[in-house]
Parts: sequence; C-alpha cells; structure tokens
Amino acid sequence: MRLSGVQYKLRPGHIRSVAVVGAGPYGAGVTKALVKEGSFDQIHVFERREQFGGLWNYTKPLLKHHGVTCAAAVPCENARLQMRPQLTKDGRPAFQTAAYRYLDTNVPRDLMQYRSISFPEGTPLFPTREQVLEHILQFCRPIKKYVQFNTEVTKVSYDDARAKYSVLTTNLLDNTTRAIEVDAVAVATGYYNMPFIPDRPGLKSWHETYPCSISHSIDFDAPEDFLDVKGEIIVVGNNASGSDISYELARCLKRPIYKSKRSESLLPGGSDSNIKDVADIKRLDPASKTVELVDGQVIQNVEKLLFCTGYLKSVPFLPSSAKEGEHGNRVMSQLITEGDKVTDLYNHMLSIRLPTLAFLGLPRYVLPIRLSETQGSWLARVWSGRISLPSEEVQWKYHEWTLENNGRGIKYHDLLFPHDIQHSQRLNMEIRHAGAGGHFGVEWTGNHIKLRAALKPLKEAYIEYLKQTNKRAVSVEELIDNGYFTWPEDATTCVQVPHFAP
Repeated sequence: MRLSGVQYKLRPGHIRSVAVVGAGPYGAGVTKALVKEGSFDQIHVFERREQFGGLWNYTKPLLKHHGVTCAAAVPCENARLQMRPQLTKDGRPAFQTAAYRYLDTNVPRDLMQYRSISFPEGTPLFPTREQVLEHILQFCRPIKKYVQFNTEVTKVSYDDARAKYSVLTTNLLDNTTRAIEVDAVAVATGYYNMPFIPDRPGLKSWHETYPCSISHSIDFDAPEDFLDVKGEIIVVGNNASGSDISYELARCLKRPIYKSKRSESLLPGGSDSNIKDVADIKRLDPASKTVELVDGQVIQNVEKLLFCTGYLKSVPFLPSSAKEGEHGNRVMSQLITEGDKVTDLYNHMLSIRLPTLAFLGLPRYVLPIRLSETQGSWLARVWSGRISLPSEEVQWKYHEWTLENNGRGIKYHDLLFPHDIQHSQRLNMEIRHAGAGGHFGVEWTGNHIKLRAALKPLKEAYIEYLKQTNKRAVSVEELIDNGYFTWPEDATTCVQVPHFAP
C-alpha cells in the first residue's frame, strides 16, 4: 500500500550541495561519482570512523573487552536503538565492526575490485580482509579532502518551504556540534552496524543471569578466544557469518559446535564433521543452562550462544516522527519501521516521495564494491539531471513488483543471481545512455558472469584446498589443476537485462 503525502519532484539544476553520510565502500563510490560529475558546488562527507573502509576496518584488537556483547540490547529487535562508540585502549572513541581476525571474502578477486584499480599480483583468489581494506584505501585517496572523519551525523531534518536538509553532526574527538544545509542527502552508512538478536522465551533472563554468555557475530574475533569454554557452544544462524564462524570454531577447537538453523544457506561455507546442524531455538532455561529446540531436542550445559542472525536496517539520525504539515520529515519517518527494509524506494535506492534522499548499499546477495560504483554513478547523474527519472507511477510499480516477488520482510532487498547482474547492468545501461563524462560502474563480462554463477562451489573448493594444503589458491586454474574444482554445467556466461525490473 502506498503511503499518502506530498510528492517532491526533482528540478533541473536544483541540487547544488550534497551530504554523504558514511565513507565505507558505498560512500566512497558515490562521493567519487559526485565529484567526477562536476555539477555540485559542495560535497560534504561525514564518517564517524577515523579512516575509510567501513566494515573492513578491523577494530577488535583496539577496543577494551569486557566480555559483554556490544549489541544495544538483548534481545535486539528495535531499529531505532542507537549504537554508541566504545573506547579504544588509549581512550579514543571507536565503533566496532563485523571484521574478524581470519576473515576473507566470499567474492573472487576479479569481482571484488574497483573499476580503475586491481589487486596486486599474487593476491589470493579470495582476498583477506587486510588486502580488501588496502584496496579500498587506494581507491579512496583522491577523495580524502571531502571527508570529515571522526564525525557522526546525529540528526537530519527537512524544511519543506526551502527544500533544504539540515544535517547536524558531532565531532567525536572534542564533542563539538555543527549544522549545515544541503539540497540532497545520500545515506551510505552500511547496514552491518545494529546487531539483530531475535527474542526467544528465556533469552532476556539468560542474558541477565550470564551477561558474558550471549554474543553476536559482530563481537566475534577468533576461535582461540573460546579455548577455555567448557560447556556447549551454539552458533545461531546459517548465513555467511554463521557458516564461517561455526567452521572456524569446529576446526580450531576440534569439538562439537551446534549450529542452529532455519534453512539452508545460499552462501558458501566450509564443512567439518564437528559442526552439528540443529533446529531453531524454541526457548532457553537459564536455571538449568539448557536450550530447547523447536523439534524437541534439548541441549544441556550451554555456556556460549553466538547469534549470527544479521543486522537491522538502522538509520537513527532520520526523524522518527513528524509534526502536522511536515511532509518531508513525515516521509523520512516512514521509511524504516521494523528494521528489515527501507521501503518506498526506486531501484532500492531513491526515495520515491522525496527523491533528494537516497540510500546506498541496501541490496543483499550482490557484489558490494562493484555495485557501489554503479549505484554512485547512476545517482550522481540523476541528481545532476543527466538521467531523468520515470514517472512516479512507474517508480511505484517497481516498488510493488519488488514487494510481490520478494515479500514485505527481510527479503525485500534480495537480488539473488542473476537478478544482481540484471539490476547492475540496467543501471549501467542508463549511465552509458547519459553520455560521456563522469564516473562509470563496472560492466559485467561473460567471464565475470561465469565466475558469479559458480561462486558458491568455487569458494567451497577454495576452502577445502586451503584446509588440505594450507595454501591459498591464486587462480581458478590452480583449483582445477589440483582436482578441487570443475565448472558447473549451469555456469552461464550470459544474462538478459530487463528494461523494467529488477
């Protein structure tokens, strides 16, 4: 159902100043595109961390650890809660990221890199977190002068009469505040900041009784941290982090690790006989330290529960309500309700009812670094006037198509293969048709489509090769030559690009 309210139209030449919130991969992508577009007098980028890189910054060794999760609450289901900075060991504010010690990518090197730069020769087929961060920092160096680091955006509001946003920021080092006015706002904060910990009967009481027992994947650093755990360990969740963390724990601890799951994972993961797949959790009993599953199984003597259950879409600086007649603020207050999606968007990006507000990086099951350049290039051309938006009716049809095909919940932003390629190439097509000049996204070649189609078995072959040889393969050919990988028969090299959705 469409929400009622005033429709705001883009006017050619109206957008002269832009605020970008966040300087991770998506913030960097849109900033570079805005700069290269050459149509904006002011570009303000605010990043609450001390450097580029977003979630690829590895913060665990820097922070004081007290054994308690950094999640805003347990359970944590409210997207309007706010994560506050932690203190580093030398007293500086820092925000914990999901990066952990042995993290590498689920995306092959050639699909992970930016358009203009490549990973160094000899980089593993699936780069490590250190290599990814250095790649991002290299891409970002030319735009550093536009960024205010250690600066958190605390409030964004809209003035209907003046068609301007007020952006309030706080410098985290000296606690000074500042307000600026801009014509448009690009939200590129990433959506791996607010841990989602679903409620279950007994969970809150368990956390109150054993405050160091429950954690989230954002808290995880290394399996060695669990060497002294005597009781049972349950990993809750079966997506990327759940699969990877349970594998790391099983390999290191060489003991049973329970992995509670509701469905099979669509993403690659390693296999180990010590990983025991079990059903979803029904209830927890802190008095007896037992966890009952929905199939009736009871796990005794549980010491650690590690929730790998994802994150809430949380943008706490947007209005949560609006006064009578504040149409722009009302639109913003209705974009996020449950934290499972950002609603009423065109192309998973642009607010249909307030098209000077955009959200970067929402789609799931995509290749983030690659998509960041495409999204940024498309948005820069829309705001400069070089790409004309379709009618509002067509934009609403896109939103309604997404609702019909993906549902109203957490899957709303899913772009499973080949929809991810179709989406990216449709945006790239509009970018090309806008003419020369400006920044461009990465085009999908037949070889890249083939790699994307085989991503899951390819990463699983890479994991097994590393497990058996203690070597990181640097090419697909290395895995093929050693008998670990063969191309799947359905590894296509061609994807048809639709004119409408996705």
